[in-house]
Amino acid sequence: MEIYRSDTLLVRKRGGRCRKHWVVTFDHYGITGSFDRPGFGEEFLAARGISLITVLGRGNDWYQYPDMDAALTAARSALLRADRVITYGSSMGGYAAIRFADALGAHGCVAISPQYSNDPAKVPFEWRWPEDARRIDWRGEPDRPIRCAADPVIVYDPTIEDGEHVRRIACDMRCRAVPIRHAAHPATTFLGSTGLLPELVLSVLDGSFAPTPFRRRVMAARKTDPVYLCELARRQPASRARLGIALARRAVAAAPGVDLVHHVLASRLALAGQAVEALSSHASACELSGDFWGYALPYALALAEAGDRPAALALAKRLAATYPEQAHVQHVLGHLLWLSGRTKEALKPARQAIRLAPGNAFYRAALFRYRWRYAALPAFAGWRLLRWAAHRLPRLPERRRAIAGRRPLERFTT
Repeated sequence: MEIYRSDTLLVRKRGGRCRKHWVVTFDHYGITGSFDRPGFGEEFLAARGISLITVLGRGNDWYQYPDMDAALTAARSALLRADRVITYGSSMGGYAAIRFADALGAHGCVAISPQYSNDPAKVPFEWRWPEDARRIDWRGEPDRPIRCAADPVIVYDPTIEDGEHVRRIACDMRCRAVPIRHAAHPATTFLGSTGLLPELVLSVLDGSFAPTPFRRRVMAARKTDPVYLCELARRQPASRARLGIALARRAVAAAPGVDLVHHVLASRLALAGQAVEALSSHASACELSGDFWGYALPYALALAEAGDRPAALALAKRLAATYPEQAHVQHVLGHLLWLSGRTKEALKPARQAIRLAPGNAFYRAALFRYRWRYAALPAFAGWRLLRWAAHRLPRLPERRRAIAGRRPLERFTT
């Protein structure tokens, strides 16, 4: 049931078997502009009979919407009879779960791999979402220093940027941090793979969560977990290419139906120069993911590098039609068109990439290169014609005199 809707936000309520305990979830990064989708964790929670409210945003805007307070007020009004409320989110949703917990009157919070902010002025070390960081109008109120009474449980990988985010969160407020090395971002994938995600959420919901025993179970489960093996494989330097491939193969053997493991194996094989075998793994990742652009684009580039540019171009065009708002997809399509000698056609997706990510200097450099090449083509053709004329025209009278002085038969035998 909808309890709030605007052009930017949708809040839905879904009752379960127990109406005294409620979970409020927030969407993660990578969502589309449509509200025609389940909320974050909705199916997982509903299958367990848990009452929930889902908050869906228009896009990847870190919930910097002018009507955010109105949406939160509507959600809190729907929770007046609840005995216990927790917020729950991952990555961008983890940011929201912590920052809006007090506004919802939450008693607990689960934030997996949360950001402190994505505002470059506050987190200059963050590089993962640069276009969004520059595009968003960061509102002072929701992005202020954190005040949260819910004592959040934060699960994260301390070996990547998430570690610095959590350190900054901990400077603002008290929290229970559970670091898991090489869980990657977001750690939600790792927790789901090990089967420990339900335990985490349900124990925070009923108030029984204990960090030390939970972390002990995580450490035991990760040894054979394919997501953990994939992250270890990705971390291997070029000098340990064989180890990276071996770890990725173990991940594929453990979970052959998971797209991520095939993607990581493909990247490790390509790094080791095994391009033919890498193509097969790229194809598997692309197929299993349903042409998810993050896995399909590397496949398209690998096809182009292998010399199959028609297949690469066909895949890139399909991705551009499916993901028209992804700047990098448009950029790669322009690049492949340019490689195929279709410079004029490359201009349109290159301009689209810049429209979607106006601050990306790399995309602008590519468009400049295509424009220069396209404008230079007629000039280059004219320059070659002038060179030919300068070389040949002065000799024409001499050549004509020589031909005129020959006998008729000589003209056909020389």
